[in-house]
Amino acid sequence: MLLVAVSVCITLLPGCKNAQNEVLPEAEKAAKLNARVKKAVHNALAANTNAESQAWQAFLRHWPRARQYDGFAWDGALKKFRAGVTATAIIEDRYVFKIRLESTVSVDGQEVVFQQLRFHFFEVKAVRLPPKGAGHGGPVTTLQPDQKWFELKEWNQLVEANWNFSKIGITIVSNAPIPNIRAVPNL
Repeated sequence: MLLVAVSVCITLLPGCKNAQNEVLPEAEKAAKLNARVKKAVHNALAANTNAESQAWQAFLRHWPRARQYDGFAWDGALKKFRAGVTATAIIEDRYVFKIRLESTVSVDGQEVVFQQLRFHFFEVKAVRLPPKGAGHGGPVTTLQPDQKWFELKEWNQLVEANWNFSKIGITIVSNAPIPNIRAVPNL
């Protein structure tokens, strides 16, 4: 029995080594490509003076600790990358405010076209951590049903109102934080 197991391992090892030699270069190539697309998008956000990049920059200036996420995918029909960047701020330890900007990026990373800018504001009702703590499974997050999506026009109204959310129809309760809201990694 042991001899059979050793024979199987010896037979499979060269195949695994060959697969590793093929997969690793492809993974490295994909990582470099993703890094190039990410750099192109973030450079365009930093350098452009259009309304979308100005809103992105203002959001991050006002909420410098906002969590930032990005994602990229190749669109074969367009022959371009689709890119999305998101920044998330937690307000009054009760609300989540996101900015989301979608764009396309040319194959060579030289052209970034911003396409859709949206904002998402919602209230968290409760966060329950696993009984053994945040490191032992994911928290359960319950949201209030009222959510607001808006675009650049309302964003500009919010900025002009010095971040007074009531000017765009959002009421904020400032003395009722949600326990453990900052323990949720992907709000």
